[in-house]
Amino acid sequence: MTHVVTSTYRLGFHRGFRLVEALGLVSYLDQLGISTVYASPLFKARKGSTHGYDVTDPSRLNPEIGVTSDLSRLSEGLHSRGMGMILDIVPNHMAASFENRWWRDVLEHGEGSPYAPFFDIDWNPPQEALHHRISLPVLGAPYGRVLENGELTLNFDREGFAIHYWENRLPLEPFSLLPLIREVFDRYGVLGLKAGRGPASVGFDPEMLSFVAGEISPPSDPRKRRASIRKIKGILQKMWTVFKTSPDFETAVRETLSSYRGIRGVPSSWNRLDRLLSSQVYWLSHWKTVSRTLNYRRFFDVADLVGVRTEEPSVFFALHGLALDWYRKEWVDGFRVDHVDGLADPSGYLRTFSAELRQIRPLVDPPMIWVEKILSEEETVEPEWPVLGTTGYEFMNALNRIFVHPEGADRLSRWYVERIDPGASFADICYFQKKKICETLLGGELRRLTFMLEHLAQNSRHAREMPFRELQAGLVEVTACMPVYRTYASSEYFSEKDRTIIRKSLEEARRRHPTRRRGLYQFFETVLTMDFPEGISPAHRELWVGFVRRWQQFTGPVMAKGVEDTAFYLYAPLLSANEVGGDPVHLSTPESRFHSKNRMRRSDEPLALSATSTHDTKRSEDVRARINVLSEMSAEWCEKVEKWMRMNKKVRMKGPGGEAIPEPSLELLIYQTLVGGWPLFRKEEDLFRKRMADYLVKVVREQKRHSDWITPNLLYEEALQAFLWGILREDRPNPFLMDFRALLNRISTAGAQNSLSQLVLKLLSPGIPDCYQGSEVWDFSLVDPDNRRPVDFAHRQRLLLELKEKHRENPVKLWSDLLVGWKDGRIKLLVSHLLLDLRRRFPDLFLKGGYWSLPEEWESESAVLGFFRVREDQAVLVAVPRFSLSRLDGGAGLLCDPSRWGGRRLPLPRGVPQGEWIHAFSKKPVKTVPSLSGVDPSGERCVLMKDVFDESLLTVLLCNTGGR
Repeated sequence: MTHVVTSTYRLGFHRGFRLVEALGLVSYLDQLGISTVYASPLFKARKGSTHGYDVTDPSRLNPEIGVTSDLSRLSEGLHSRGMGMILDIVPNHMAASFENRWWRDVLEHGEGSPYAPFFDIDWNPPQEALHHRISLPVLGAPYGRVLENGELTLNFDREGFAIHYWENRLPLEPFSLLPLIREVFDRYGVLGLKAGRGPASVGFDPEMLSFVAGEISPPSDPRKRRASIRKIKGILQKMWTVFKTSPDFETAVRETLSSYRGIRGVPSSWNRLDRLLSSQVYWLSHWKTVSRTLNYRRFFDVADLVGVRTEEPSVFFALHGLALDWYRKEWVDGFRVDHVDGLADPSGYLRTFSAELRQIRPLVDPPMIWVEKILSEEETVEPEWPVLGTTGYEFMNALNRIFVHPEGADRLSRWYVERIDPGASFADICYFQKKKICETLLGGELRRLTFMLEHLAQNSRHAREMPFRELQAGLVEVTACMPVYRTYASSEYFSEKDRTIIRKSLEEARRRHPTRRRGLYQFFETVLTMDFPEGISPAHRELWVGFVRRWQQFTGPVMAKGVEDTAFYLYAPLLSANEVGGDPVHLSTPESRFHSKNRMRRSDEPLALSATSTHDTKRSEDVRARINVLSEMSAEWCEKVEKWMRMNKKVRMKGPGGEAIPEPSLELLIYQTLVGGWPLFRKEEDLFRKRMADYLVKVVREQKRHSDWITPNLLYEEALQAFLWGILREDRPNPFLMDFRALLNRISTAGAQNSLSQLVLKLLSPGIPDCYQGSEVWDFSLVDPDNRRPVDFAHRQRLLLELKEKHRENPVKLWSDLLVGWKDGRIKLLVSHLLLDLRRRFPDLFLKGGYWSLPEEWESESAVLGFFRVREDQAVLVAVPRFSLSRLDGGAGLLCDPSRWGGRRLPLPRGVPQGEWIHAFSKKPVKTVPSLSGVDPSGERCVLMKDVFDESLLTVLLCNTGGR
């Protein structure tokens, strides 16, 4: 079954929302106008996972969300309505969890495991203690303390001997068990001596006993080693059988286990267990040592997500076998590739994946693949990637900026660096935070890269004397100066675009540190652009290419953690810009820039996704829309904030050094977040206060200034939450809260208008609109986990059925009622439904139709943004307001007086189909009138703006759609 993708709807699956629940929503999503379900990862994940990105077995459906028949039924339900599904897949990492059988096997057998090549492990790191071992930073305290506290225990069960650390089960290397097994047999022999019993009497055959009594060292020959391991496993299985049936044997096992348990306060009593642990493949340590000792690539700074070597064919097919099978069965129609920048060779991976999909379903060409890729302002997707586009963050940010008033944005930025955080520079904050991330959270990766770099330097006549410390400092500088997430060089291909990025990074590094040793950055340019000398040996070339590949995988996490997860929480003139892929410096953009990007999308990536809220956004689309209103009242906002800071001085706490908690920049962040997220109804306010308190803890830990995730400062966090509760208390007169509520009443209405305007633009612009679960009504969610709260779908289903019925009966009255009663969210639901349905009924109009913007001067003068979508005899006119705060000050909801437009006209360009225009929401006809001389010489006819906008500031006009 092949369906046309006109829109997607993201659903997050976990044990609280399973496949059967999704099946129950198919009818609702169909009625809403959705063509395609966009599912979070469905593979077996860590128990209790709320997101599915911590995959433990990609060859199995996650049992917590259902069984295979559930997925089959969901697919049938979608297909029966002409719908389909795209699936989020995770090729970059898996859970470094004991639930992951591949990872568990590596912990047990080390480099001898067949799964060892699956994971990106450095088996020969600089630390001698970690040679041929895996660092496992899972302990809650230093190893010695944990050991002598008795938190690590040796146990025996049906799977054999294992070390238990709370809920974690650590496997034991098979040959390290032979002394244990021999000791059990010796003890059992003593116990059974009087009765003439021995191991042979309970079923242990002579070969088993001979093996245990013989040579303990593992054979060097791999085949003999595997045979020996099978014997050990067989002995352990037999031991479990005997353990359950023989009291004497059970006693022997328990006494042996007891001999490995020490006595608290007697360090030497733990030596036996220490020796056993020291002989394992894994090297246990305190989780705080992760940045120094970790010797495997991970997902960003998350140690329990281990990098996977997807570039290896065997690994690729092991990871993708089930997904490809679902594609073969047509249960899945396309894929969203998570964190494509984490892969060693994104281009090679995507070519391989696309080729496999083509082979399975040759008629679907190109295959539907989207990538999660954060693009900078001028960056585009690599042209050779066989993808339909990204998941849409670049569209989200371009859309958001057109609702930020340029003059207000400038005022807010100046005020921030003059009054709130004097001298603050976002570029400097990013630079210093990226350096900090390199040297702390990703310090282990940095050191491994520097060791590789040092080896390259020693083979360079101009860099051979450069000390390790200087090479590492230079590597940090170049990485911190990268303007994008990564480059995509390979030994076979190095684009001019990537060369330019490298050179710009080096120029910035030189600018910031002009006194660095002469030749350092020249050496870096040679290395990073892979300017191989003549006669380079294959081994040296391989090391060189390996360094560049690892560095390219390193720069993305540095950018993500340094900018998105740190700088965005430290720099806050206007929080709506602090979004994934956003730019808090360039807050606003002209209409022409938005239209230019839309035209490029239409021509280059017409099927790229257009997102406004996702599971990863820092705040929802409706929160950002509200915060943008502050740019329209920038002078008043600055005065309000300074007034509130004086008003709330008595609530502020003092830190150990006398510093204020919170400092001004964090206090401003709090006020903006209150503006953006404050609920529309009093009954929801208590819950919001609790959500806000949790959010602030995340904020200060992400800031990494007063607290962080590794060493949380609980006293500071409690003081910050006390400030929040103090300014929001209602048990006594609270002048701040009264003033805040009064201001919010004005802002929330204009914010709702912004939300509806951006919704219309998203749904009708080039690209495929992506709707996040539940956001079809007002959603004032903050960053995860707040944006992953349960969605009340039953409520939305009831609302949609009622709206559809009322819209059929009397669309004019319904539209007027919704404009007045906008707070209940039904107006957003109706707009979503009507426009999603329109896209589905006329896919060619939106997927292939032309894009004509309204005249730039007219848009600027009218504070209206709009465009036409035209294909043959079909046309849609889109016109939405910007900067509506002053227009909505009347207090009558989202209603406006049509007479305010006077005789102003909206020009229709030449070539637009002739025919009657119909208002998409109220269904009122709109007549065209002759163009006035000089108003728009490029057009022949116009529509009156009072007819276009009618009672609202929102319009979509349809022409010649024939009611289909």
